Amino acid sequence: MIRISKRTDYGLMAIRHLALLPGGATRSAREIAAEYRIPPALMAKLLQRLARKGLVASRHGTKGGYQIARPPASISLRDVIEAIEGPVFVTDCLDGERDDCRQSPSCTVRGPLQTVQRKIAEILDRTTLRDL
Repeated sequence: MIRISKRTDYGLMAIRHLALLPGGATRSAREIAAEYRIPPALMAKLLQRLARKGLVASRHGTKGGYQIARPPASISLRDVIEAIEGPVFVTDCLDGERDDCRQSPSCTVRGPLQTVQRKIAEILDRTTLRDL
């Protein structure tokens, strides 16, 4: 079954929360964690991953915290999922970095699964934070 992990779910909740704030407003990881009853250490880690990918920005100091780094319409679900989980693949054999599948010479489903993966990627690319 293809499913979004709890970490990705939490990351989407956090970035959507930031996207709904008035321009320039920030929230700490602890505040967001408290709002959604998520462990603060996990929230901090997720926000750091999102910041490394340029989806959120962190500000230090007494008025610091996290804020969205780009307009919500320019941040896709795929951006968020890949920032937290890494590249999205339906099966391991579709990972371009791997070439160790023993069934590869006789596989009859790789092509159709590539089509499924491409369609999933297209939907994730088309769906933005604004859509949420």
